[in-house]
Amino acid sequence: MKPAYMLPSMSTLAERIIEARSEAGITEPAELARRVGVKPAAAYQWESGATKSLKDVTLVELADTLGVSPRWLATGRPPKNQSQSVARFETPEGYVRFPLLEGFAGMGRGDYVGDYPEIVEFVEVTREWASTKLRNVPFESIRVITGRGQSMRGMYDDGDLIFIDSRVKSFVDDAAYVFRLGGRVQVKRLQWRGDRLRILSANPAFNDDPLEVTEDQLEIGGMALAAWTLRDF
Repeated sequence: MKPAYMLPSMSTLAERIIEARSEAGITEPAELARRVGVKPAAAYQWESGATKSLKDVTLVELADTLGVSPRWLATGRPPKNQSQSVARFETPEGYVRFPLLEGFAGMGRGDYVGDYPEIVEFVEVTREWASTKLRNVPFESIRVITGRGQSMRGMYDDGDLIFIDSRVKSFVDDAAYVFRLGGRVQVKRLQWRGDRLRILSANPAFNDDPLEVTEDQLEIGGMALAAWTLRDF
């Protein structure tokens, strides 16, 4: 199940897309598709009324291209323009808002991103998706960070938004964690090896010489729970 914006009946998605495309000076659906990065057939489906809702990443890309707010595009509710910021502090009914952490976690050698990142943006998903994917974790404990690199391919891809349980600050089980080691923030699998932790990649090409550390060498920021992947777009 993928997170999706559900549309009320106050106006149709097709009508809003056509209106916003016209106001943006984009004359053809095919040109809109090119700018968003999808096939022309997808844009024609949007405007024919065949598409009733959009996946979150597609919705955001389309809204950015048209210069309108994702909330207005999805629901028809104001504000229409990106410059109107009322909705920034409101969560639509039926949605859950999670903080998006500034910076990213390296899925390779790791990267320096300063102190543990400050919250600068938000990600909104349907409550149904959150309840299914993030079971038994209080929503207020969820944080989201962008993964960068190829070493976790098969579990997470470069650019995926990774949902983490920020309550987890120490190793509890073999799983994927977001942690800082030597100043570099990474997302990797951790495996208990007696008195040490082995740091493993999901991509076997990166596991020729896995690093082992003591638990006190790591600063664990949370356990990875789920992700929005770009592989479907």
